Amino acid sequence: MGVVLAMAALAAGLGWGCTTPPPPPEPLGVGELAWPFRPVAMSFHPLSRADSVDADTTLLLRIDFLDADGDPVKAIGSLEVEVETPTAVPTSRRWSFDLTDRAENRAHFDPVTLAYRLRLVSPWEVPPKPGDRVRLRGRLEFGDRHLDADVEVVW
Repeated sequence: MGVVLAMAALAAGLGWGCTTPPPPPEPLGVGELAWPFRPVAMSFHPLSRADSVDADTTLLLRIDFLDADGDPVKAIGSLEVEVETPTAVPTSRRWSFDLTDRAENRAHFDPVTLAYRLRLVSPWEVPPKPGDRVRLRGRLEFGDRHLDADVEVVW
């Protein structure tokens, strides 16, 4: 019985039972500490090119996302791609990809190059001529943040 009283006195002296418990930890969000490998840079991969598949003009784009260490990472968000050239009809076209959808994200991610692979079939009624300049623009939006990429390539 003496041991029980001694433990009760010790507990009372330490304040056990007399204080409110600490608040639960905050849930993890997508901030810097919660997602240190989030993309911080976006670019068009050098393997992006025009191609002819089944007699249709096709753009095969590869888009890289890099984390703060410069390593390739997957991305989550809404990806919009615009292709623009003054010599084609129409002069610009846009495509949207929902990378928050896991199936769509997996379908576009290439595990070999660690880049997103996008096939844009027949973007023009009248395509650019060989040697024309074509501007590629991309934007990934996730939450209140966004990443942009812009490059000019020769058709």
